[in-house]
Order: sequence, then structure tokens, then C-alpha cells
Amino acid sequence: MALPEYRWVSVEEYLAIDNASDVRFEYVHGQLRMLAGGSRNHALIAHNLHGLLHNHLRGTPCAAYTSDMRVQVAIDRYYYPDVTVSCDENEAENALNSPRVVFEVLSPSTEVIDRTEKLEAYRELLSVEDYVLVSSERQVVEVHHRDRKQNYWITRIYSPGDTVRIESLNAEFLMDEIYERIRFKQ
Repeated sequence: MALPEYRWVSVEEYLAIDNASDVRFEYVHGQLRMLAGGSRNHALIAHNLHGLLHNHLRGTPCAAYTSDMRVQVAIDRYYYPDVTVSCDENEAENALNSPRVVFEVLSPSTEVIDRTEKLEAYRELLSVEDYVLVSSERQVVEVHHRDRKQNYWITRIYSPGDTVRIESLNAEFLMDEIYERIRFKQ
């Protein structure tokens, strides 16, 4: 069976398509990737994270954004993270260029991309200090933190009962807060 052919799309075409559409597309090296809806757990976890971050960031120059805000990772790469924090008050109106923290809620259809392609891309973006992966199928949170003094990344894994630390925001959240109202399959 032949593989489908994909037409290369310029950044300008992508932005025009994405801005005019009710459906969101990520853009990677000339290719469009349509975003699908997530599960109940996925939506609630993202909502919980956004609420916790919004409350924590009050009175600071930082803001938490939902998955409706596009992030430009490179000239030819745009993503829609589940939750993003930026502390740059001069961010563009329709795309963040300097995110400090990026959260991805993992699902079976996105986990490989979130753990490989996006992890690599966000590590290359100098403004990113924490990349956080949150499982939607069990209580596990991974925080990839950039240690600027030592110039390397540290990964911490959190389990039920732990307190998740986001160093770049001086924030701590209980796993129970992140996973409030979440029902896991037995």
C-alpha cells in the first residue's frame, strides 16, 4: 500500500490556515499535524494545572496559557502545548516565543511525540527551564529541569502522595491537586 503524499506548506500558509480554522494544527518542518480532542482525564488534568498555575502566578509578570496558545519553537516549528507559562510581557499576540515552562498531558496517541520530538525541541529553546510530562493514565509526573549552573537537564519523577516542584516558578503542587477528579481505568 502506498503512503499518502503530503504537500509541503510554508510558514505563512500554515499561519493563515491555522488562524482561519476552528481546528488547531501544529507545524513541523513544512508539515501540518491536526490536533485531536483528548479524553476526560486529559481535559481535567490540563484544567487543574492551568488553575493551579494561574493562582500561583497572581501578582507576577508570568501568565499561564491553555492549549489555545501556540508556541513558536523554531522558524519552522509551532506547537500547541496543553499548558504553557511565559514570563515575557512582550510576547506576540498569537504565538509565544519565550515560554518558561511547558506542560504536556500524555495520552496514548501523543506520548511518543511528547517524549521525543517535543522534548528535544523544547530543550533547544533557551527560554524553557522546565518541561513537564503528566500522565493521563496513572499518577506520574516527570519534570525535566534545566540546570543553568551545570548546563545540563535533571529529570525528576513524581508518584502518588508526592509534591511536584517546578523550580523555575518556585512552585509546589500536590499530586492530589493535579489529579483532582481523575478516574483511572481499573
